[in-house]
Amino acid sequence: MNEKHLRNTFLAHPPVEKGGFNEFIKENLKDWITYANLKERIFNEYNISYPRRSWNKYIEVKNQAFCDGENDMYIAHSNKGYKITKDREEIEASIKHLDTMAKNMLKKESNAKKALNRSVDNG
Repeated sequence: MNEKHLRNTFLAHPPVEKGGFNEFIKENLKDWITYANLKERIFNEYNISYPRRSWNKYIEVKNQAFCDGENDMYIAHSNKGYKITKDREEIEASIKHLDTMAKNMLKKESNAKKALNRSVDNG
């Protein structure tokens, strides 16, 4: 497989179940790390640019496995970045962070709908 095909496959389908990548992530997320720093480490290790959407999909799949009871590790997210954890307090704080982000998004949606309705009504 040529390098371009490998890179495109890697980007289109995050290597969620490939042991080497999972071990790499576990090692790099022992402590809090920002996405920018993690992206740089992934580039240095795999010589690819790992887009945020692929990273978000990786987290989604891994955290769903946690929710389904398939593993006991959770990728927590906060203003400090990302961290793999089993610590209940860190997981609860990450869940609270998700709740806050969701409420903020719903508020933005509501404000946009109100503005749209005002602009349609006026014009």
